[in-house]
Amino acid sequence: MKELNDPGNICFLLEDVLTFIEKEKQKFIQNEPITAEIIEEGKRMLKSLNFCNPDIDALKKALIILCRAVKKCTSFTNDSGDEVEGYFPRLTQLASLLLLLMPQRNNEKGCLLEIGTGEGKTCILAMFATIQATRGTTVDIVTSSPLFALRDQEEWEKLYKMFDVTSSTVPPLHKPNCSAEDYDKLLEKAYKQQVVYGTVSNFAADILRQEFDKKTTRGSRKFECVIVDEVDYMTLDSGVQVTFLSHQTSGLRHVEQILASLWALMSVCQPVELHDTGEIQWATRIQHFHTVMKCLICSESEDISAFDILMLGTNLGFYSQKDVEELHGAETRTQTETDIFQNDKKEVIERLMAKVGPEKQYSILSELLENNSCVDCYSLVNHKAKLYGKESSDGDADVRILLLENGRACEILSEKCLLKGVVDKLKSKMTYSDDSVLHSPKKSKKFVVIPSFLRNYIENQLPVFAENALNAIRMTEGREYMIDRAPEANRGVFSGEYAHHFDAVIPVDFEASGVLEKNKRWGDGLQQFLEMKHQLAISQLSSVTNFMSNTHFFKKYLTGYGIFGVTGTLGGKAEKAFLERHFRTASYVIPAHRRKNCIELPPIQVSRGYAQWIQKICETTQRAADRGQVILIICEDVKTADELKTKMLEKNEKITMYTISEKHNIEKQNFSQGNIIIATNLGGRGTDIHVQDDVNDLGGLFVLLTYFPVSHRVERQVFGRTARKGNPGTVQMILNQDHLAPAYQGHSMETMRQLREEYELIHLDSMEKNELRENEIKESLFSMFCEFLCDFDKNYSKEEKSDLSQMEPNNVPEYFKNHQSKFDYQVAVNALKESWALWLILHKEHITRHDDVKSDLTEHLKETGGRLLQGQSNNFYDYINQAKGRTELQWRSKVKCDYGAVDYWESAVKCDPFYKAVARYNQAGITLNLKNKSYMSEAKRLLEEAKTAVDVYFSESTNTMMCCNLSVTGAAVPHHKDTNLQTQMQIRMNIFKSWKGYIESVLTALSTLENANSEAIVIHSNVHHLLKDNDPITTNELMALDGAGLNTVFEVKKKPEFSFDALTCFLFGCLQVAGGILVCTLSYGAVSHIGRSLICEGVSDMVEGIKGMITGSFDWAKWAISKAISIGLSLICGGFSKLKKASSLVCRGAKGPMTGAKTVSSFTAKQCFKQAAKYTVQELGKQGFNTVFSCAVDKGITVLFQKTLEDTLKTKVLCWIKGNHELDKVLTDYVCSGIPSIAVQHELSGVQVSKGCETQIRQTVDLITKQAIPSLMMNCTKIHQVLDTCSFLTKITGLDNVKYVEKSLEISSIVTTLVKAYKSFPSEDLINKNFVPQLLQIMENLLREKKYDQDERHNLPDVKRLKNDLLKNIAESVSESFAEVLAGHATTILNKIYLGKINHAAGCAVRDVLGRKDTQAFFDNQVFKHLLSEAIPTGPVSCSNSEEKLKQYTEEIFDVAQTGTALDIHVLTQSNLLMGKGIKLCVVDKDGKKLTEDYFPGSDNTAGDIVLQLKKEPKNVQWNALAPDGSVMPMTVEGRSTLHHAVIQAMHQSQDDITHQAIDLWKKAKQTVQENLFKFEEALKLQKGYEESDKGGKYYIGERRLKKHKDPEDKSSDSFDIIDLLKKQAPVVTNPTWGSGEAWNALAPDGPVMPMTVEGRSTLHHAAIQAMHQSQDDITHQAIDLQKKAKQTVLENLSKSGEGLKLLKGYEESYKAGGKYYISERRLKKHKDPEDKSSDSFDIIDLLKKQAPVVTNPTWGSGEAWNALAPDGPVMPMTVKGRSTLHHAAIQAMHQSQDDITHQAIDLQKKAKQTVLENLSKFGEALKLQKGYEESDKGGKYHIGERRLKKHKDPEDKFRINHDQGRDVSSKPDEKKALRH
Repeated sequence: MKELNDPGNICFLLEDVLTFIEKEKQKFIQNEPITAEIIEEGKRMLKSLNFCNPDIDALKKALIILCRAVKKCTSFTNDSGDEVEGYFPRLTQLASLLLLLMPQRNNEKGCLLEIGTGEGKTCILAMFATIQATRGTTVDIVTSSPLFALRDQEEWEKLYKMFDVTSSTVPPLHKPNCSAEDYDKLLEKAYKQQVVYGTVSNFAADILRQEFDKKTTRGSRKFECVIVDEVDYMTLDSGVQVTFLSHQTSGLRHVEQILASLWALMSVCQPVELHDTGEIQWATRIQHFHTVMKCLICSESEDISAFDILMLGTNLGFYSQKDVEELHGAETRTQTETDIFQNDKKEVIERLMAKVGPEKQYSILSELLENNSCVDCYSLVNHKAKLYGKESSDGDADVRILLLENGRACEILSEKCLLKGVVDKLKSKMTYSDDSVLHSPKKSKKFVVIPSFLRNYIENQLPVFAENALNAIRMTEGREYMIDRAPEANRGVFSGEYAHHFDAVIPVDFEASGVLEKNKRWGDGLQQFLEMKHQLAISQLSSVTNFMSNTHFFKKYLTGYGIFGVTGTLGGKAEKAFLERHFRTASYVIPAHRRKNCIELPPIQVSRGYAQWIQKICETTQRAADRGQVILIICEDVKTADELKTKMLEKNEKITMYTISEKHNIEKQNFSQGNIIIATNLGGRGTDIHVQDDVNDLGGLFVLLTYFPVSHRVERQVFGRTARKGNPGTVQMILNQDHLAPAYQGHSMETMRQLREEYELIHLDSMEKNELRENEIKESLFSMFCEFLCDFDKNYSKEEKSDLSQMEPNNVPEYFKNHQSKFDYQVAVNALKESWALWLILHKEHITRHDDVKSDLTEHLKETGGRLLQGQSNNFYDYINQAKGRTELQWRSKVKCDYGAVDYWESAVKCDPFYKAVARYNQAGITLNLKNKSYMSEAKRLLEEAKTAVDVYFSESTNTMMCCNLSVTGAAVPHHKDTNLQTQMQIRMNIFKSWKGYIESVLTALSTLENANSEAIVIHSNVHHLLKDNDPITTNELMALDGAGLNTVFEVKKKPEFSFDALTCFLFGCLQVAGGILVCTLSYGAVSHIGRSLICEGVSDMVEGIKGMITGSFDWAKWAISKAISIGLSLICGGFSKLKKASSLVCRGAKGPMTGAKTVSSFTAKQCFKQAAKYTVQELGKQGFNTVFSCAVDKGITVLFQKTLEDTLKTKVLCWIKGNHELDKVLTDYVCSGIPSIAVQHELSGVQVSKGCETQIRQTVDLITKQAIPSLMMNCTKIHQVLDTCSFLTKITGLDNVKYVEKSLEISSIVTTLVKAYKSFPSEDLINKNFVPQLLQIMENLLREKKYDQDERHNLPDVKRLKNDLLKNIAESVSESFAEVLAGHATTILNKIYLGKINHAAGCAVRDVLGRKDTQAFFDNQVFKHLLSEAIPTGPVSCSNSEEKLKQYTEEIFDVAQTGTALDIHVLTQSNLLMGKGIKLCVVDKDGKKLTEDYFPGSDNTAGDIVLQLKKEPKNVQWNALAPDGSVMPMTVEGRSTLHHAVIQAMHQSQDDITHQAIDLWKKAKQTVQENLFKFEEALKLQKGYEESDKGGKYYIGERRLKKHKDPEDKSSDSFDIIDLLKKQAPVVTNPTWGSGEAWNALAPDGPVMPMTVEGRSTLHHAAIQAMHQSQDDITHQAIDLQKKAKQTVLENLSKSGEGLKLLKGYEESYKAGGKYYISERRLKKHKDPEDKSSDSFDIIDLLKKQAPVVTNPTWGSGEAWNALAPDGPVMPMTVKGRSTLHHAAIQAMHQSQDDITHQAIDLQKKAKQTVLENLSKFGEALKLQKGYEESDKGGKYHIGERRLKKHKDPEDKFRINHDQGRDVSSKPDEKKALRH
């Protein structure tokens, strides 16, 4: 730096800082921990530093902290688990860092450093990036390879995180199945980080995406600071490299046939070196010598034929006359002869030609020419063409011929002559689409037709294409390029059998870095020629519309902080001066921290040929390996590396390859002694190779360079792989002298290096004057184009720039609805880009000459832009792109608007009629959609034109395919046995065939529809439906077709005729619903059950009608059967009388409003209408849900079963199918018939069945299989029809045992289905005896047509492969069919068993959600009101029940606790209690909203009415009277107001003594009922039933009967008379007797509870005494006395109390057993138990006869402690041993003494027993009840019912006890005996 006159302060600063760090670093070597606080302090210092005038102390401290952080983040744990200490940056690294940080001289903005290899450059860059990012600068770090970018970012991510610096790499790692949108988001996220690693091409491409494609890739990231690793490679070696985004230009696909034709002509040519001059000439196609001589020498002479030339050899004695005649006979045979004759012909020719070598050919030629010197002949000598027969060429020879062995020869041409000849020949076969000679597509078959708009492009590029075809021949796989997976393969969409479809030609930077440039593609046809060379799929030609050179990319950072870079080889003065001129950088060389310990051995030049050179490399390598060194061999290309590996594996297996960075990674390995690494330049720059310590002791890494690099910097980089970090190393070059450039051959290494230095200077000067200047011109022109694009944007509004693909059909701007005079924005921009790209190509020579073409570009852009704004273009693809967007919109919208698409398609046709197929096809589709007048005829006309024009695409594809087939040579080995190129061409042809098939199909369908006068509907699909395959090649071909305008294909079907039958059914359903609502409304809900039935039936018909209208069909017969069943069942259940009654009610309801009747208010009618409507909605929801749910469940279950069964059956069926040898043989013969026999005769083991033939075979076998499968399935359709008919008849007959019959029929149907399933289950016999014979019978006819000669074709691998595939396909088809049938059977069975229940449950759930319960309750209430009003007759009636029972019902109903019932209102209004007045009742909710309104007429119509309001609250009801103005009259009663309070208030309108008057009114009403029991009998029964139905929600009232809601688990009767329920059910009480668990109290006359002071629980007798005497005096004794008297009364009247005792005993039994029993009809009944099969009902007396008295808790005295209570209430003490009994307590209570209490109690018990024994007839019933209760309590097996002891069902108990117990015990001695017992 001092020598460069740098400011002394920088030198001083370096010396001061480095001296300080050297002294201080020892303090931190011992791993002193660095804390987060220290890091924060360092960050604060770095942010505050001013590097123009830095604070030295702060700088020192900050660097110390940074170094400590590096030391911490570089520590790691080795494989042994030991912690390896990190390293403290060396002084040389810190010096480099300071130089990068310090400001430079003058206008220099950056700094470049040359740092020796192995000196830790990545650490320097990471520290520099950390400092810059901490100070807020965005940093881009450029590496030479994506692998290095990822490696360095991962290595230093820990350091970045310590300083809170974010980092990433671009492109980000591609996630599997990541969409383009998601990937863009990942890329944007990566650029938001502070430090970003990547390659220059990735950075440049992302800049172009943002600046040119208007994406937000980089966001707002600025060009502030760029750090370049291996800066010399980026700026010097690759400085002129250009990055561009490929643009698929419309129409360039048509050029493929030109490229294929060129390749067919030139692929046979091979370069050949002339022996004398060393010139490279080209040998053309090799043919038989007489053919070559005829074509080259005697082409103009018709007198001499090729056969005549051959005859000259007979004169010279080279072969006999017979040989010539055989050859002539073989050549004259026609092509139609058999393969055997073709083989004979070949053998004859080869046999003759083997006799004619170069010498004999020359003799014949001399004889032919007679010493004519216009021809020079050559022969091959050491692979070079040496002049034959002359010492030197005359130089003016017209023809040069290369004579070869075996009678073959070829012409030798210079490259110029070859190119001219090929171009002229191709031009003669070419024509353009606007040529008048092309009147029809048929005439185009003679020519290679190119669209006219490409005329200038083709004329200009044809010589370039031809030159690149020769370049493709020269280039070698493994050197300039490799065949590897394309980047698209990383997306993971395709794998397995389609993986090879991603194979692509990948360029290799073999001269410098050895990196596979996967994102690079060669232009001008070179990429496509290489793809044809290796039979790869041809990629589409692209044009360059945007670009950025590396130089331009780096210059962008000059606006920021500049360019900073490091490298191991910066170059000499010239390179540094170049970098300073272009990038304004200062350059420094950093000395190594220690001397390099590297030994360079003398170079070796091998001159004896390639094999000797390889041998020398192997020998040198083996010697080094034997010494224990690790050897790194750097080869020039991959091909050489692979050959070396093959050779070395013979003696050494410890070989590692490093030629592809994605597949090989040697940096993570630690190599041991004798390891050999074979690499390309990939291992020569930036690669760090680790060897074990013992290797360093033996000499370290040995680097062997096998070629002479083009640059001294590349050489130094390679040698820099060894002797790193102070370790020893060895380097040497072994060169093949024959491979050296001619300028280097014969020179020493020193001279060669000097010459190379001179060439590098010349190259650098040339690059600066030419390539860089060209790039500057191009970038200047590109900037002009970008500016023009910005100005062009102003011609479009924001609305006009809208993206058509993102528009919703109902939100299309007005601009796009019609044809416009200018192109749409996106179409116009793309057209401009293509025009610019074409202009650039056409002016390539001008740019190369550095001409000023800016004005020409400006004029061209203005002209093109103006034409586009006027809607004009000479490229028909512009019109196609314009029409395509509008057509897509029309397809999506399906409206009567074409958005101008038809006119745009017509413009495309006018622009170039030759390529009108796509336009006419799309016009036809739009015409069919619009359905204008005569649309079918017009569509047919357009489709006919399209059908004819499709042949143009067939012609192009055929030309390409034929030329590619002709170009197949042995020079390049195909990449795969199924070549991608052949697959691509076949797929392309299949696509066009499929498209043509669509056209023909539509034409046929339109003709049929037109003849039938039917309407057509269009079903459109994506273009990807043309082929079902989804492999990469098919996908790309279909995408290309999409780009050509065909993005949609369509089919035509008959428009489904609207089913008027279904509509009629729907309307009939609507009428039924309306009728049902009308019935409910006009009857005011009285016959709502009929109205609701009508609604249900109507909804069902509506659903069926909707289904019929959707499907377009309706079956009246099926509907009639269903309706007949429904009506029949309704008539059987209800009868005509109910219909008649309902009709009268509806008529009465309709007349009511007309006559002004006040029976029911209009509000109630509205409420009935509203509730009926709600019921309709609920039913629609229920049935609709059930329909959808049933379909979904049915489909889901079927799919599930089918999938499971397929997986189960597939393996078995495949085994049986493969095991059938006869089928195997027949299929083999059938496949062999598709392969020509010549394949066996020539032993072509690689011969394959053609794709088309294979497809046909597969389709045929699949069709035959489907024909044979149905015979395997059992058909039981008739059986099911019979069963369905029987089921229908059973339902309408109304038999008593109909349920059992229905169950039997259901079981029969299930059994039939099970039999079908069993018969349909596959077995080996079924396959071999039924299926295979039928399959073979069908195939015999095919084999008769295609005879197989039983040769060896069946042994071909592809035959076996296809045969196995066919067997597998057959097995899969059979398995799928069986699985489908079995799944259907299984679904049917499950549906029959469970779906009904599931639908019921689901329907109920939906119904409840929609509020069905509220609706049901409303109508039940209306029915009850109606029935109650009719239940009170006006005339005399007879009573059907005893008076006592009616009184009992009256007491229960007229309970003082009730607030009021409907019966109360009827009693009040039908009696004189209200003085003949009626009652208007308004029911409201808690918020006062009116719910219902009812009217109860009084006995006197003239007396008027009172108006009441019933307010319903969640837990209460409130009655109020309404004033005449409608307001609520205040009520001041305590507690809840009742009906009677409200009535009194309404009548007297006063609060005085309202409570007493209400009680008096209630008593009078009750008395009225009691006095007229017969009159109110029906009303009492209805009221009681209604209350019962309201208790648990299980019952509802219907037709004066209490009905049970349906429960699938309850099989009992669902309907019974209310009076039966009253007979059967006893009062429900929680405990068996009131005195056993409750506390009793008396109520004072005013209502409050009277205080009770007895000890323990108060009893009934206590409360009775207290109520009678209203005193607490001696209450206990009086209660005991009362109890005794009651007991005595029962004992004295046993005959009267017998029934009561039995019931009480049974009730106690039912309570004891834990709730298992209940009382019904005076019998103890057991709750149903599925495990108990014994009788569920039996007489209690029977149990007394059979069982001895075993009592666990039978009486109060057996389990409880009894006590007497003293008169004042406390418990009297009891001193007896054990438990006190009833008798103990009784004695104590009577005598109030403990004396001799036990003996007295025993005596009392005996007397009681004696009393019972003496009066058995009196106590019989009580004894039986007591015994029954005890039994029911024992095991829980019994319960009391109808005075009988019934047993709960027990499946293990077969004994049944059920005897009548209502008999007189006095007449049965055995019963007396039992009672005594």
